[in-house]
Amino acid sequence: MIWEPFDPFSYFIHVVLGSIAFTAGIVALSTKKGTPVHVTSGKVFSYLMILVAISTAIFMAYKFLPLALVMTVAVLYCIPSAINSINNDGRFAFLWDRLLVIIPLLLFLFTSIQFVRFLSIDGAPKAGPILLATTFGFILFQDLALWKNRDRERPFWIRRHMVRMILAFTFTAMAVVRLGINIGLNLEQTVVFPLLAAWTCIGYCYWKYAPGKLEAVQAG
Repeated sequence: MIWEPFDPFSYFIHVVLGSIAFTAGIVALSTKKGTPVHVTSGKVFSYLMILVAISTAIFMAYKFLPLALVMTVAVLYCIPSAINSINNDGRFAFLWDRLLVIIPLLLFLFTSIQFVRFLSIDGAPKAGPILLATTFGFILFQDLALWKNRDRERPFWIRRHMVRMILAFTFTAMAVVRLGINIGLNLEQTVVFPLLAAWTCIGYCYWKYAPGKLEAVQAG
């Protein structure tokens, strides 16, 4: 298992923190944005998932798992980037966004290479890698767009925040399904199903927080 040769108690703490974070993520995504419950649950999810991601990286020092690495690095990118989107006018927000862009770039390159490599292997997963590469390509495009123009309206920052929180939760769910519990999904399904659900949620967020729609709601 991924936690070997560590003490099982270490993995137990990892699971407990991950379970609390996963529950908090469900609450954050299902409550109205900006409410105390949403903000508090979002903070609990964010802080605990950073700890869980770091502990996963430590576990992988002895057993490397490519998908676990992708999920870990993606979470360590998505959460700070999501927080930065809410505090986009902060003193160091601009610098943070410049530094963080390297992570989706590396993830995009890694998953793209995996997809190309799997094309020549019979029976190797293909839908999962291309969906991962597309996802990281999208957030990379969003990051690079900020280099050209950072003067964006509020709906842009809300959508950016939601995209990254949804993806952080999705990668958490993928880890739970793949490494925590066995619900009968193979490796390909572990990637494809959660990401398709994530993109459905992202599409809804783009519709809900469209500039014109948000202005109409605020005016009402």
